[in-house]
Amino acid sequence: MRRTPVVATVGLAVLVLAAVIWAVGRSDDDDPDRAAGGASSITSTTAPSTTAAPVAGTPGAAGIGDPYFPGLGNGGYDVDHYDLALTWLPDQGAIEGVTTIDARATQALSRFDLDLAGLEVTAVTVDGQPAAATRDDRELVVTPATAIAEGAAFTTVVTYGGRPRPVGDGTDLFDVGWQIDGDEAYVVSEPAGAGTFFPVNDHPRDKATYSFEITAPADQVVATNGLPVGDPVDGPGTRTWRSQARDPMASYLVQIAIGDFEVVDGGRAGDVVIRHVLHRSLADAARVTTARTAEMIDVLDDVYGPFPFEAYGVLAVDEDLGFALETQTLTIIGRDIATWGRRADDILLHELSHQWVGDLVSPATWQDIWLNEGFATYSEWLWSERTGGPTAAQRARAISGTRADLDTPPGDPGTEELFSTTVYWRGGMALQALREAVGDEAFFTILRRWVDEHRGSVASTEDLVALSEEVSGQDLDALFQRWLYDPRLPRL
Repeated sequence: MRRTPVVATVGLAVLVLAAVIWAVGRSDDDDPDRAAGGASSITSTTAPSTTAAPVAGTPGAAGIGDPYFPGLGNGGYDVDHYDLALTWLPDQGAIEGVTTIDARATQALSRFDLDLAGLEVTAVTVDGQPAAATRDDRELVVTPATAIAEGAAFTTVVTYGGRPRPVGDGTDLFDVGWQIDGDEAYVVSEPAGAGTFFPVNDHPRDKATYSFEITAPADQVVATNGLPVGDPVDGPGTRTWRSQARDPMASYLVQIAIGDFEVVDGGRAGDVVIRHVLHRSLADAARVTTARTAEMIDVLDDVYGPFPFEAYGVLAVDEDLGFALETQTLTIIGRDIATWGRRADDILLHELSHQWVGDLVSPATWQDIWLNEGFATYSEWLWSERTGGPTAAQRARAISGTRADLDTPPGDPGTEELFSTTVYWRGGMALQALREAVGDEAFFTILRRWVDEHRGSVASTEDLVALSEEVSGQDLDALFQRWLYDPRLPRL
Protein backbone atom coordinates (compact mmCIF):
# COMPACT_ATOMS: atom_id res chain seq x y z
CA MET A 1 0.00 0.00 0.00
CA ARG A 2 1.25 3.49 -0.76
CA ARG A 3 0.06 7.03 -0.11
CA THR A 4 0.15 9.60 -2.92
CA PRO A 5 3.81 10.71 -2.67
CA VAL A 6 5.35 14.09 -2.05
CA VAL A 7 8.79 14.80 -3.55
CA ALA A 8 11.39 15.01 -0.77
CA THR A 9 14.04 17.74 -0.65
CA VAL A 10 16.67 15.26 -1.80
CA GLY A 11 14.66 14.81 -4.97
CA LEU A 12 14.86 11.02 -4.75
CA ALA A 13 12.65 9.73 -1.99
CA VAL A 14 8.92 9.29 -1.90
CA LEU A 15 6.71 9.56 1.15
CA VAL A 16 4.69 6.49 1.99
CA LEU A 17 1.30 5.65 3.30
CA ALA A 18 0.27 6.10 6.89
CA ALA A 19 -2.48 3.55 6.49
CA VAL A 20 -5.24 1.92 8.39
CA ILE A 21 -5.16 0.37 11.85
CA TRP A 22 -7.70 -2.28 12.66
CA ALA A 23 -9.30 -2.22 16.08
CA VAL A 24 -11.80 -4.61 17.49
CA GLY A 25 -15.22 -3.18 18.11
CA ARG A 26 -17.96 -1.20 16.46
CA SER A 27 -20.00 1.73 17.68
CA ASP A 28 -22.90 1.85 15.26
CA ASP A 29 -25.93 2.36 17.43
CA ASP A 30 -28.24 1.17 14.69
CA ASP A 31 -26.52 -2.17 14.03
CA PRO A 32 -29.50 -4.54 13.89
CA ASP A 33 -27.36 -7.50 14.89
CA ARG A 34 -26.13 -6.22 18.22
CA ALA A 35 -27.95 -6.27 21.54
CA ALA A 36 -27.15 -3.83 24.28
CA GLY A 37 -24.89 -6.38 25.95
CA GLY A 38 -22.75 -6.92 22.82
CA ALA A 39 -23.93 -10.44 21.95
CA SER A 40 -27.14 -11.32 20.21
CA SER A 41 -28.93 -14.22 18.63
CA ILE A 42 -29.74 -14.35 14.93
CA THR A 43 -33.33 -14.65 13.87
CA SER A 44 -33.21 -17.40 11.28
CA THR A 45 -35.78 -19.49 9.50
CA THR A 46 -33.33 -22.38 9.70
CA ALA A 47 -32.82 -22.80 13.44
CA PRO A 48 -31.34 -26.21 14.38
CA SER A 49 -33.62 -29.01 15.42
CA THR A 50 -33.96 -29.58 19.16
CA THR A 51 -33.45 -33.29 18.50
CA ALA A 52 -29.92 -32.83 17.10
CA ALA A 53 -27.24 -35.07 18.56
CA PRO A 54 -25.25 -33.65 21.48
CA VAL A 55 -22.31 -31.57 20.33
CA ALA A 56 -18.84 -32.79 21.30
CA GLY A 57 -15.46 -31.24 20.62
CA THR A 58 -14.29 -27.83 21.79
CA PRO A 59 -14.86 -24.29 20.47
CA GLY A 60 -12.46 -22.85 17.95
CA ALA A 61 -10.58 -19.78 19.15
CA ALA A 62 -12.12 -16.37 18.47
CA GLY A 63 -8.72 -15.06 17.32
CA ILE A 64 -5.92 -16.55 15.26
CA GLY A 65 -3.21 -15.38 17.65
CA ASP A 66 -1.83 -12.23 15.99
CA PRO A 67 0.29 -10.34 18.55
CA TYR A 68 -0.91 -6.94 17.33
CA PHE A 69 -4.57 -7.82 16.73
CA PRO A 70 -5.50 -10.76 18.98
CA GLY A 71 -9.16 -10.64 17.91
CA LEU A 72 -8.33 -10.93 14.22
CA GLY A 73 -9.03 -14.21 12.41
CA ASN A 74 -10.23 -17.40 14.07
CA GLY A 75 -8.91 -20.77 15.14
CA GLY A 76 -9.94 -24.40 14.74
CA TYR A 77 -10.21 -24.57 10.95
CA ASP A 78 -8.48 -23.72 7.70
CA VAL A 79 -10.44 -22.40 4.72
CA ASP A 80 -9.80 -23.90 1.28
CA HIS A 81 -12.24 -21.88 -0.80
CA TYR A 82 -14.78 -19.04 -0.62
CA ASP A 83 -17.63 -18.68 -3.09
CA LEU A 84 -19.09 -15.17 -2.91
CA ALA A 85 -22.50 -14.57 -4.47
CA LEU A 86 -23.39 -10.90 -4.01
CA THR A 87 -26.09 -8.64 -5.38
CA TRP A 88 -25.33 -4.89 -5.30
CA LEU A 89 -28.38 -2.66 -4.71
CA PRO A 90 -26.98 0.85 -5.22
CA ASP A 91 -30.29 2.64 -4.66
CA GLN A 92 -30.25 1.23 -1.12
CA GLY A 93 -26.48 1.20 -0.64
CA ALA A 94 -26.94 -2.45 0.27
CA ILE A 95 -25.84 -5.94 -0.65
CA GLU A 96 -27.55 -9.30 -0.54
CA GLY A 97 -25.09 -12.13 -0.11
CA VAL A 98 -24.63 -15.86 0.12
CA THR A 99 -21.10 -16.96 1.00
CA THR A 100 -20.16 -20.62 0.80
CA ILE A 101 -17.03 -21.59 2.74
CA ASP A 102 -15.20 -24.89 2.19
CA ALA A 103 -12.90 -25.56 5.13
CA ARG A 104 -11.13 -28.30 7.05
CA ALA A 105 -11.20 -28.63 10.83
CA THR A 106 -7.81 -28.48 12.55
CA GLN A 107 -9.38 -29.71 15.81
CA ALA A 108 -12.60 -31.37 16.87
CA LEU A 109 -15.01 -28.42 16.69
CA SER A 110 -18.12 -27.90 18.77
CA ARG A 111 -18.41 -24.40 17.33
CA PHE A 112 -16.34 -21.90 15.35
CA ASP A 113 -16.24 -18.18 14.60
CA LEU A 114 -16.29 -16.12 11.40
CA ASP A 115 -15.43 -12.43 11.17
CA LEU A 116 -18.39 -10.29 10.08
CA ALA A 117 -19.01 -6.62 10.87
CA GLY A 118 -22.61 -5.43 10.81
CA LEU A 119 -24.91 -6.97 8.18
CA GLU A 120 -27.91 -9.09 9.09
CA VAL A 121 -27.45 -12.86 8.96
CA THR A 122 -30.66 -14.71 8.13
CA ALA A 123 -29.50 -18.32 7.80
CA VAL A 124 -26.46 -20.51 8.42
CA THR A 125 -25.97 -24.15 7.46
CA VAL A 126 -23.07 -26.52 8.02
CA ASP A 127 -22.91 -29.49 5.64
CA GLY A 128 -26.48 -28.79 4.61
CA GLN A 129 -27.86 -28.88 8.16
CA PRO A 130 -29.22 -25.78 9.91
CA ALA A 131 -26.72 -24.37 12.41
CA ALA A 132 -27.23 -22.07 15.37
CA ALA A 133 -25.50 -18.71 15.09
CA THR A 134 -25.07 -15.77 17.42
CA ARG A 135 -23.44 -12.37 17.05
CA ASP A 136 -20.84 -11.05 19.49
CA ASP A 137 -19.63 -7.72 18.18
CA ARG A 138 -17.66 -8.56 14.99
CA GLU A 139 -17.77 -12.31 15.63
CA LEU A 140 -20.32 -14.61 14.01
CA VAL A 141 -20.36 -17.67 16.29
CA VAL A 142 -21.58 -20.81 14.49
CA THR A 143 -22.63 -23.95 16.32
CA PRO A 144 -23.25 -26.89 13.95
CA ALA A 145 -25.92 -29.47 14.70
CA THR A 146 -23.21 -32.09 15.27
CA ALA A 147 -19.55 -31.79 16.10
CA ILE A 148 -17.00 -31.59 13.30
CA ALA A 149 -14.21 -34.15 13.60
CA GLU A 150 -10.59 -33.09 13.49
CA GLY A 151 -9.36 -33.24 9.91
CA ALA A 152 -12.87 -33.35 8.44
CA ALA A 153 -13.82 -31.19 5.47
CA PHE A 154 -17.01 -29.17 5.99
CA THR A 155 -19.03 -26.57 4.11
CA THR A 156 -20.66 -23.54 5.71
CA VAL A 157 -23.23 -21.41 3.90
CA VAL A 158 -24.12 -17.99 5.31
CA THR A 159 -27.02 -15.94 3.94
CA TYR A 160 -26.90 -12.28 4.87
CA GLY A 161 -27.51 -8.72 3.72
CA GLY A 162 -27.74 -5.07 4.60
CA ARG A 163 -25.71 -1.92 4.21
CA PRO A 164 -21.99 -2.71 4.44
CA ARG A 165 -20.20 -0.13 6.52
CA PRO A 166 -16.42 0.25 6.60
CA VAL A 167 -14.74 -0.03 9.98
CA GLY A 168 -12.50 2.77 11.08
CA ASP A 169 -11.57 2.70 14.74
CA GLY A 170 -8.02 4.07 14.99
CA THR A 171 -7.85 4.97 11.29
CA ASP A 172 -6.41 8.38 10.50
CA LEU A 173 -7.09 8.46 6.74
CA PHE A 174 -10.09 6.33 5.81
CA ASP A 175 -12.27 3.47 6.95
CA VAL A 176 -11.53 0.00 5.62
CA GLY A 177 -13.79 -2.48 3.87
CA TRP A 178 -16.61 -1.98 1.37
CA GLN A 179 -16.50 1.56 -0.04
CA ILE A 180 -19.43 3.34 -1.71
CA ASP A 181 -19.09 6.22 -4.17
CA GLY A 182 -22.60 6.98 -5.41
CA ASP A 183 -23.81 3.99 -7.42
CA GLU A 184 -20.30 2.58 -7.53
CA ALA A 185 -18.51 0.37 -5.04
CA TYR A 186 -15.02 -0.99 -4.49
CA VAL A 187 -12.99 -2.61 -1.74
CA VAL A 188 -10.06 -1.39 0.39
CA SER A 189 -9.56 -3.85 3.26
CA GLU A 190 -5.99 -3.75 4.63
CA PRO A 191 -5.57 -4.91 7.30
CA ALA A 192 -8.99 -6.21 8.33
CA GLY A 193 -11.92 -4.87 6.31
CA ALA A 194 -12.95 -8.01 4.44
CA GLY A 195 -15.47 -8.86 7.15
CA THR A 196 -17.52 -5.80 6.20
CA PHE A 197 -18.91 -7.58 3.13
CA PHE A 198 -18.56 -11.33 3.69
CA PRO A 199 -18.06 -13.78 6.58
CA VAL A 200 -14.39 -14.70 6.64
CA ASN A 201 -11.40 -15.96 8.59
CA ASP A 202 -9.81 -12.53 8.27
CA HIS A 203 -6.07 -13.05 8.65
CA PRO A 204 -3.29 -13.63 6.10
CA ARG A 205 -2.39 -16.93 7.76
CA ASP A 206 -5.55 -18.49 6.33
CA LYS A 207 -5.32 -18.02 2.57
CA ALA A 208 -7.90 -19.53 0.24
CA THR A 209 -9.02 -19.55 -3.38
CA TYR A 210 -12.10 -17.57 -4.41
CA SER A 211 -14.94 -17.62 -6.89
CA PHE A 212 -17.26 -14.68 -7.43
CA GLU A 213 -20.79 -14.26 -8.77
CA ILE A 214 -21.62 -10.57 -8.60
CA THR A 215 -24.94 -9.13 -9.78
CA ALA A 216 -25.17 -5.39 -10.40
CA PRO A 217 -27.27 -2.96 -12.45
CA ALA A 218 -26.95 -3.69 -16.16
CA ASP A 219 -25.23 -0.37 -16.91
CA GLN A 220 -22.31 -1.11 -14.58
CA VAL A 221 -19.18 -3.23 -15.00
CA VAL A 222 -17.91 -5.63 -12.33
CA ALA A 223 -14.26 -6.50 -11.80
CA THR A 224 -12.71 -8.86 -9.23
CA ASN A 225 -9.46 -10.62 -8.54
CA GLY A 226 -8.52 -13.33 -11.02
CA LEU A 227 -10.11 -13.70 -14.43
CA PRO A 228 -13.70 -13.81 -15.76
CA VAL A 229 -15.46 -17.13 -16.27
CA GLY A 230 -17.73 -16.92 -19.33
CA ASP A 231 -19.68 -13.89 -20.45
CA PRO A 232 -21.91 -11.78 -18.18
CA VAL A 233 -25.51 -12.99 -17.94
CA ASP A 234 -28.31 -10.43 -18.30
CA GLY A 235 -31.37 -10.38 -16.08
CA PRO A 236 -34.21 -7.90 -15.57
CA GLY A 237 -32.24 -4.66 -15.37
CA THR A 238 -29.19 -6.51 -14.04
CA ARG A 239 -26.07 -8.26 -15.21
CA THR A 240 -24.28 -11.08 -13.39
CA TRP A 241 -20.50 -11.43 -13.66
CA ARG A 242 -18.60 -14.60 -12.75
CA SER A 243 -14.89 -14.91 -12.09
CA GLN A 244 -12.32 -17.01 -10.28
CA ALA A 245 -9.12 -16.30 -8.36
CA ARG A 246 -7.40 -19.67 -8.60
CA ASP A 247 -4.37 -18.88 -6.45
CA PRO A 248 -4.50 -18.73 -2.65
CA MET A 249 -5.20 -15.20 -1.44
CA ALA A 250 -5.24 -13.40 1.89
CA SER A 251 -8.67 -11.96 2.68
CA TYR A 252 -7.48 -8.33 2.89
CA LEU A 253 -6.46 -8.61 -0.79
CA VAL A 254 -9.97 -9.41 -2.10
CA GLN A 255 -11.22 -6.87 -4.64
CA ILE A 256 -14.75 -6.32 -5.94
CA ALA A 257 -15.29 -3.16 -7.98
CA ILE A 258 -18.58 -2.09 -9.54
CA GLY A 259 -18.94 1.02 -11.67
CA ASP A 260 -18.69 2.79 -15.00
CA PHE A 261 -15.48 1.03 -15.99
CA GLU A 262 -13.74 0.21 -19.22
CA VAL A 263 -11.78 -3.06 -19.36
CA VAL A 264 -8.55 -2.41 -21.27
CA ASP A 265 -6.43 -5.13 -22.85
CA GLY A 266 -2.85 -4.41 -21.78
CA GLY A 267 -1.33 -7.26 -23.76
CA ARG A 268 0.83 -9.88 -22.13
CA ALA A 269 4.08 -10.21 -20.25
CA GLY A 270 5.05 -13.75 -21.15
CA ASP A 271 2.06 -15.85 -20.14
CA VAL A 272 0.62 -13.18 -17.85
CA VAL A 273 -2.62 -11.56 -19.03
CA ILE A 274 -2.52 -7.79 -18.45
CA ARG A 275 -5.93 -6.20 -18.18
CA HIS A 276 -6.70 -2.83 -16.64
CA VAL A 277 -10.08 -1.72 -15.32
CA LEU A 278 -10.32 2.05 -15.74
CA HIS A 279 -13.12 4.43 -14.93
CA ARG A 280 -14.31 5.86 -18.24
CA SER A 281 -13.88 9.44 -17.06
CA LEU A 282 -10.11 8.96 -16.70
CA ALA A 283 -9.40 6.01 -19.00
CA ASP A 284 -7.33 7.94 -21.56
CA ALA A 285 -4.97 9.36 -18.95
CA ALA A 286 -4.79 6.05 -17.08
CA ARG A 287 -3.73 4.22 -20.24
CA VAL A 288 -0.65 6.42 -20.33
CA THR A 289 0.02 5.96 -16.62
CA THR A 290 -0.16 2.15 -16.84
CA ALA A 291 1.67 1.78 -20.16
CA ARG A 292 4.89 0.40 -18.61
CA THR A 293 3.23 -2.49 -16.76
CA ALA A 294 4.74 -5.23 -18.94
CA GLU A 295 8.20 -3.63 -18.68
CA MET A 296 7.87 -3.51 -14.89
CA ILE A 297 6.85 -7.17 -14.76
CA ASP A 298 9.92 -8.10 -16.80
CA VAL A 299 12.25 -6.26 -14.41
CA LEU A 300 10.72 -7.83 -11.32
CA ASP A 301 10.68 -11.27 -12.96
CA ASP A 302 14.46 -10.99 -13.01
CA VAL A 303 14.57 -10.09 -9.31
CA TYR A 304 12.01 -12.43 -7.75
CA GLY A 305 11.28 -15.03 -10.42
CA PRO A 306 8.31 -15.42 -12.79
CA PHE A 307 5.19 -13.40 -12.05
CA PRO A 308 3.22 -15.59 -9.62
CA PHE A 309 -0.36 -15.23 -10.90
CA GLU A 310 -2.23 -15.71 -14.16
CA ALA A 311 -3.20 -12.05 -14.57
CA TYR A 312 -2.38 -8.55 -13.44
CA GLY A 313 -3.77 -5.09 -13.95
CA VAL A 314 -4.65 -1.75 -12.41
CA LEU A 315 -8.11 -0.72 -11.22
CA ALA A 316 -8.55 3.07 -11.43
CA VAL A 317 -11.59 4.46 -9.60
CA ASP A 318 -13.10 7.92 -9.98
CA GLU A 319 -12.02 9.25 -6.59
CA ASP A 320 -8.86 10.87 -5.25
CA LEU A 321 -7.88 8.07 -2.90
CA GLY A 322 -4.51 9.39 -1.83
CA PHE A 323 -3.06 5.86 -1.79
CA ALA A 324 -2.76 2.65 -3.76
CA LEU A 325 -3.38 -0.91 -2.54
CA GLU A 326 -2.04 -4.14 -4.00
CA THR A 327 -5.27 -6.15 -4.11
CA GLN A 328 -4.18 -9.46 -5.65
CA THR A 329 -3.93 -9.38 -9.48
CA LEU A 330 -5.73 -5.99 -9.56
CA THR A 331 -4.04 -3.06 -7.81
CA ILE A 332 -6.43 -0.25 -6.93
CA ILE A 333 -5.50 3.41 -7.47
CA GLY A 334 -7.52 6.62 -7.54
CA ARG A 335 -7.98 9.45 -10.00
CA ASP A 336 -5.01 11.29 -8.46
CA ILE A 337 -2.43 8.60 -9.28
CA ALA A 338 -4.18 7.45 -12.47
CA THR A 339 -3.66 10.84 -14.12
CA TRP A 340 0.03 11.27 -13.22
CA GLY A 341 1.61 9.52 -16.19
CA ARG A 342 5.28 8.63 -15.65
CA ARG A 343 5.29 10.37 -12.26
CA ALA A 344 3.33 7.37 -10.97
CA ASP A 345 6.01 4.84 -11.93
CA ASP A 346 7.37 4.38 -8.40
CA ILE A 347 3.92 3.81 -6.93
CA LEU A 348 2.84 1.38 -9.64
CA LEU A 349 6.14 -0.51 -9.36
CA HIS A 350 5.72 -0.63 -5.57
CA GLU A 351 2.24 -2.15 -5.82
CA LEU A 352 3.26 -4.55 -8.58
CA SER A 353 6.17 -5.87 -6.49
CA HIS A 354 3.68 -6.67 -3.73
CA GLN A 355 2.28 -9.40 -5.95
CA TRP A 356 5.44 -11.34 -5.05
CA VAL A 357 6.20 -9.85 -1.61
CA GLY A 358 2.96 -9.30 0.28
CA ASP A 359 0.48 -11.24 -1.85
CA LEU A 360 2.27 -14.46 -2.85
CA VAL A 361 4.32 -14.34 0.36
CA SER A 362 2.32 -12.62 3.10
CA PRO A 363 3.34 -11.56 6.61
CA ALA A 364 2.92 -14.24 9.27
CA THR A 365 1.67 -11.56 11.66
CA TRP A 366 0.91 -7.86 11.25
CA GLN A 367 4.05 -7.11 13.27
CA ASP A 368 5.92 -8.43 10.20
CA ILE A 369 4.43 -5.74 7.95
CA TRP A 370 7.90 -4.39 7.08
CA LEU A 371 8.38 -7.55 5.01
CA ASN A 372 5.64 -6.22 2.73
CA GLU A 373 6.55 -2.55 2.67
CA GLY A 374 10.32 -2.70 3.07
CA PHE A 375 10.63 -5.18 0.21
CA ALA A 376 8.29 -3.13 -2.01
CA THR A 377 10.21 0.07 -1.26
CA TYR A 378 13.47 -1.68 -2.12
CA SER A 379 11.85 -2.91 -5.33
CA GLU A 380 11.28 0.75 -6.28
CA TRP A 381 14.99 1.38 -5.77
CA LEU A 382 15.91 -1.65 -7.89
CA TRP A 383 13.60 -0.39 -10.65
CA SER A 384 15.45 2.92 -10.55
CA GLU A 385 18.81 1.14 -10.56
CA ARG A 386 17.91 -1.05 -13.53
CA THR A 387 16.30 1.66 -15.66
CA GLY A 388 19.09 4.24 -15.61
CA GLY A 389 18.20 6.14 -12.44
CA PRO A 390 19.98 6.38 -9.09
CA THR A 391 21.12 3.05 -7.67
CA ALA A 392 19.46 1.39 -4.70
CA ALA A 393 22.46 2.37 -2.58
CA GLN A 394 22.08 6.00 -3.65
CA ARG A 395 18.34 5.96 -2.97
CA ALA A 396 18.89 4.45 0.47
CA ARG A 397 21.67 6.89 1.41
CA ALA A 398 19.62 9.84 0.24
CA ILE A 399 17.32 9.29 3.21
CA SER A 400 19.93 8.00 5.63
CA GLY A 401 20.90 10.16 8.56
CA THR A 402 19.09 11.86 11.39
CA ARG A 403 15.34 11.51 10.89
CA ALA A 404 13.10 11.35 13.92
CA ASP A 405 10.35 9.59 11.95
CA LEU A 406 12.76 6.73 11.19
CA ASP A 407 13.75 6.09 14.79
CA THR A 408 10.71 3.86 15.30
CA PRO A 409 11.93 0.28 14.74
CA PRO A 410 10.22 -1.20 11.64
CA GLY A 411 10.40 -4.75 12.99
CA ASP A 412 8.10 -3.81 15.87
CA PRO A 413 6.40 -0.51 15.03
CA GLY A 414 3.28 -1.07 17.13
CA THR A 415 -0.28 -0.81 15.91
CA GLU A 416 -0.27 3.00 15.85
CA GLU A 417 2.74 3.03 13.47
CA LEU A 418 1.81 -0.01 11.41
CA PHE A 419 2.09 1.85 8.11
CA SER A 420 4.40 4.66 9.12
CA THR A 421 7.32 5.95 7.06
CA THR A 422 9.86 3.90 9.00
CA VAL A 423 8.23 0.62 7.95
CA TYR A 424 8.81 1.56 4.32
CA TRP A 425 12.06 3.52 4.23
CA ARG A 426 13.98 2.00 7.12
CA GLY A 427 12.69 -1.41 6.03
CA GLY A 428 14.13 -0.78 2.57
CA MET A 429 17.40 0.49 4.08
CA ALA A 430 17.65 -2.72 6.11
CA LEU A 431 17.66 -4.67 2.85
CA GLN A 432 20.37 -2.41 1.42
CA ALA A 433 22.43 -3.02 4.56
CA LEU A 434 21.91 -6.77 4.08
CA ARG A 435 22.98 -6.52 0.44
CA GLU A 436 26.18 -4.71 1.37
CA ALA A 437 26.93 -7.22 4.12
CA VAL A 438 26.48 -10.41 2.08
CA GLY A 439 27.24 -9.24 -1.47
CA ASP A 440 25.06 -9.17 -4.57
CA GLU A 441 25.18 -12.89 -5.41
CA ALA A 442 23.99 -13.97 -1.98
CA PHE A 443 21.52 -11.09 -1.69
CA PHE A 444 19.66 -11.84 -4.90
CA THR A 445 19.71 -15.54 -4.07
CA ILE A 446 17.99 -14.65 -0.80
CA LEU A 447 15.28 -12.69 -2.64
CA ARG A 448 14.61 -15.54 -5.08
CA ARG A 449 14.53 -18.21 -2.38
CA TRP A 450 12.33 -16.04 -0.17
CA VAL A 451 9.64 -16.14 -2.84
CA ASP A 452 10.21 -19.75 -3.90
CA GLU A 453 10.18 -21.23 -0.40
CA HIS A 454 7.16 -19.35 0.97
CA ARG A 455 4.94 -19.01 -2.11
CA GLY A 456 1.23 -19.21 -1.37
CA SER A 457 1.88 -18.96 2.36
CA VAL A 458 3.17 -16.60 5.03
CA ALA A 459 6.59 -15.90 6.49
CA SER A 460 8.10 -14.01 9.40
CA THR A 461 11.11 -11.84 10.10
CA GLU A 462 12.71 -14.80 11.84
CA ASP A 463 12.32 -16.78 8.60
CA LEU A 464 14.18 -14.07 6.68
CA VAL A 465 17.01 -13.95 9.21
CA ALA A 466 17.40 -17.74 9.05
CA LEU A 467 17.40 -17.78 5.24
CA SER A 468 19.89 -14.92 5.02
CA GLU A 469 22.27 -16.65 7.41
CA GLU A 470 21.94 -19.95 5.57
CA VAL A 471 22.69 -18.43 2.15
CA SER A 472 25.48 -16.13 3.29
CA GLY A 473 27.07 -18.34 5.92
CA GLN A 474 27.24 -15.28 8.20
CA ASP A 475 25.85 -14.48 11.63
CA LEU A 476 23.46 -11.61 10.83
CA ASP A 477 21.62 -11.25 14.13
CA ALA A 478 23.36 -7.97 14.96
CA LEU A 479 22.59 -6.47 11.56
CA PHE A 480 18.88 -7.26 11.75
CA GLN A 481 18.72 -6.16 15.39
CA ARG A 482 20.27 -2.81 14.53
CA TRP A 483 18.05 -2.08 11.54
CA LEU A 484 14.75 -3.58 12.66
CA TYR A 485 14.61 -3.32 16.45
CA ASP A 486 17.01 -0.72 17.83
CA PRO A 487 15.33 2.62 18.54
CA ARG A 488 17.83 4.81 16.64
CA LEU A 489 18.20 4.82 12.87
CA PRO A 490 21.63 3.42 11.92
CA ARG A 491 23.76 4.93 9.20
CA LEU A 492 24.64 3.07 6.05
